[in-house]
Amino acid sequence: MRKFTRIQKRLLTIIVVLCILACAMFGLRQNSITNIGYSAWTYLKYGLIQYPLSSIGNAVNDFSNLWHAYDDNEYLTKQLAQQKNYQTAYEDERNKNKQLEALLEMKGGLGDAKTISVSVLERSGDSWLQTVTISAGKKQGVEKNMLVATSDGAIGLVDSVQTVTSTVQLLTSQHLNNDIAIKMSLEDGTSVEGVLQSYDTEKKAYRVSLFDNDAIVTKGQKVATSGKGGNYPSGILIGEVKDVSLNDDSIISTVYVSPVSNMKSFDYCLVIGKEESK
Repeated sequence: MRKFTRIQKRLLTIIVVLCILACAMFGLRQNSITNIGYSAWTYLKYGLIQYPLSSIGNAVNDFSNLWHAYDDNEYLTKQLAQQKNYQTAYEDERNKNKQLEALLEMKGGLGDAKTISVSVLERSGDSWLQTVTISAGKKQGVEKNMLVATSDGAIGLVDSVQTVTSTVQLLTSQHLNNDIAIKMSLEDGTSVEGVLQSYDTEKKAYRVSLFDNDAIVTKGQKVATSGKGGNYPSGILIGEVKDVSLNDDSIISTVYVSPVSNMKSFDYCLVIGKEESK
């Protein structure tokens, strides 16, 4: 019996495989034999050309979308940062407007007292509770020892005056140059006077000496200027009583007064002097 050569075996194998593939495609497609070659070419073209190209295109599109998403994220991050900056600026301006409105209201209640509206130009971190520089001087009518107040109350005295600026010594200064004459209304309807002499850094309160040691003083009582000493009117709030120190004889020796609430942070203030002569 004649044996097939190696080449013939290979050709026969290929023919058998092609027949099997043809039958399979014929059964799946249920098409005529004439469409078998066309379907096979369609599969080959899709697997070798269309699918790889489509996959590459999809990958490029995915990368492009990812890149755009990254750009969008960067843009939104910057916008969010700007929104926070705008919010901070808005809050700062709103706080300043509140200060100005409160000062305007305070100014209206001072009658004929001399008032000069100023802004804070400089406040050194090394002397935060010692001095500030304000935006008015001799040209605006500022004089030495005039009282300086925020909308909450007194915060300092004019220490030195330049042409268009002045230096204010805060009442929280460790070396207050001038005593401030004060008056305190008592619960029994009377009042007692005294002087604010210094600031106690440990108690964080003014040290006030009263002229009447028999006066009954309690915590929370308001302390204001008396107008009897210095270039400023009476009735400007200094603070309120925080503590009362007694000696062994139960006689009042020292009253400690808390400063007004916004002593540590203010942008605008009033320079207040005696009533202007008419």
